Amino acid sequence: MANFLLAVRTHTYLILLYVVSIAAVCFLFPREGNFPYEFQKGKIWAHGDLYAPFDIPILKTQQEIDVEKDSLRNHFTVYYNYRAETAKQQIDLYRQTFDAHWEKSDLFSYRKLFLYHLVASVLDSVYRKGILQEEEPASQQSLSGYLTVIRNNEGEEISKDEVFTQKTAYEAVMQAIHTLYTGEKKFMKDLDLNDFIQPNLICNIDITNTARAESLRKISPTRGVIPLNRKIIARGEVVNDEKYVFLTSLKSEFEHRVGHSGNFWQILSGQIGIITLCFLLLYLYLMNFRKDIFRNLSRTGFLLLQMVLFIGVASLTMRNVFFNLYAIPFLLLPVIVATFFDARTSTFVFMVTILLIGLLAPNGLEFVILNFVAGVVSIANVRTIYRRGNLFKTVLWIFGVYSATYTALFLMQGVKFQQIEWMNYIRFGISGILLFAIYPSIFIFEKIFGLISDITLMELSDTNQPLLRKLSEVAPGTFQHSLQVANIAEEVIQKIGGNPLLIRTGALYHDIGKISRPALFIENQTDSHNPHDDLSPENSAQIIIDHIHNGVDIAKRNRIPKHIIDFIRTHHGTTTVRYFYHQYQIRHPDCKIERTRFTYPGPVPFSKEMVILMMCDSIEAASRSLKERTNSSISDLVDNVVNFQVMEDQYNDANITYRDINIAKQIIKHRLMSIYHVRIEYPKEDKFPKK
Repeated sequence: MANFLLAVRTHTYLILLYVVSIAAVCFLFPREGNFPYEFQKGKIWAHGDLYAPFDIPILKTQQEIDVEKDSLRNHFTVYYNYRAETAKQQIDLYRQTFDAHWEKSDLFSYRKLFLYHLVASVLDSVYRKGILQEEEPASQQSLSGYLTVIRNNEGEEISKDEVFTQKTAYEAVMQAIHTLYTGEKKFMKDLDLNDFIQPNLICNIDITNTARAESLRKISPTRGVIPLNRKIIARGEVVNDEKYVFLTSLKSEFEHRVGHSGNFWQILSGQIGIITLCFLLLYLYLMNFRKDIFRNLSRTGFLLLQMVLFIGVASLTMRNVFFNLYAIPFLLLPVIVATFFDARTSTFVFMVTILLIGLLAPNGLEFVILNFVAGVVSIANVRTIYRRGNLFKTVLWIFGVYSATYTALFLMQGVKFQQIEWMNYIRFGISGILLFAIYPSIFIFEKIFGLISDITLMELSDTNQPLLRKLSEVAPGTFQHSLQVANIAEEVIQKIGGNPLLIRTGALYHDIGKISRPALFIENQTDSHNPHDDLSPENSAQIIIDHIHNGVDIAKRNRIPKHIIDFIRTHHGTTTVRYFYHQYQIRHPDCKIERTRFTYPGPVPFSKEMVILMMCDSIEAASRSLKERTNSSISDLVDNVVNFQVMEDQYNDANITYRDINIAKQIIKHRLMSIYHVRIEYPKEDKFPKK
């Protein structure tokens, strides 16, 4: 009953995970209707003849809009505030300066008023027209020949030729005194007339920018109209520049009308339906083919999170004009998933994700084909991704496959090679380079979801690891046994399919618990005395069984991943310590035997790798006690050990077939014969058929 309730609760959480993921993806999808046709500039229109379903405003190209904006900027006038007080201040200053210098001069007094008014009138005239600053910032300069002067809150547009700069104003004053006598001219120059010329036209930046922005905003995004029922493009026509503008205009108007036609709930229901179907495919795949992932909330959550993350990145990218989908490293998804799981699961998850993104992408079919082909290549190389050189090769392969597929798709449309969009090749290169983000990504996901990658397995399987070095020093016999088991198990798993690095690492650590009391295990005993001779069968059995508990504790203290600890827990499954169990039976024939006291705690192996390790561990250990190592004895030993474990139901929870078991038995036999230098028995000469 408890197991049933646990299963129900787990399944409820799984369904909740899927519902949350579906809701997240639905949120990322736009609510506008999708234009039902695919098209690209320079390619063939593969659909039927297309007619305008309604009047279509023709959108201007970005180039046309930019030309209009540049024209507006070139003809836009700058606004200036006219400061009347500047003229009064400067003319008053001129009068004071003139009077002060006149007292010291020896000029005729009757010339005073004439000389004063000669310059004063010129200054007054200049200030009335306006004086600009000599050097204005570029943002305040009018590129047209006009400017707008604001006087008494009223703007007046005038030509720039009608106003003065400080330089031309000074020249006008000097021109006025040019005809004076030498003495009078010198007197006027000594007044430093340039000091009385200051700009009185000051740029009003706020009004200028506001008016400019308003003018730019009023630029119409359309030019003309395609009338109802007019043919836009015929089947087989090339989508040239003009047709591309027409089709883009139709697409924009179509999506605008659908998005504002009250079909929100219709669009949303359709999106929920297709997204749910895609996630249902993943649900059914995991339930039928990867039950180990399906039943694990953490692993299922990891896969769903990856899908939502990449769909989210795609959605954000398409809303940003500065980025392109082809520059996004979508191939990180299959590489990351294949690093932690298998290639088939990686391919399935990737295809479901790419199909959903294809519904968002501008050219969905092209996007799906490109990423499918490149994704298969990346998955094929992922098992050696822990080697940095192979990652470089993978990046080059992906770039080449992307480029070749894109070029083939483009040429298939019958368009000239010169019209290809070369910028996409740079985007493919960027996408490939971003694959190097796999290393930090793997580290993060390992910590968050408790997963394990080949990179981590490579580090753990290094015999220079502190824990393995300690095992080799404290229990050298156990260490050699672990190495032998690792080599045999790795060879087997390579033939029947599985993760060689995982089983090798598990084999190296499976007996780590023997560090606690190494002398009590026969492979570490160097003399003829066996400590178990002084112990009861119950105590001896408990010591042997304790190496499982001790191994788990030691591994946890040394932060060994759970995946490796599972090998420690399962390598004896729920079998019994048979030797001491039989010894107890012999010594206590009349007593009722509690078999659980001689039984390993388990659980039984629940993966193919764990089964192979159990098999290789038991056979390798038993082969050391063979008195006579022959072809026949080794073969019988392997068969007996495997048959016993099958009878004990040790393989029932693992995804291993009888075919796999038979292949494993043959490989182990050949391996042991090679280790012990057993000659293969050839048929005798008289047994050969005579000619």
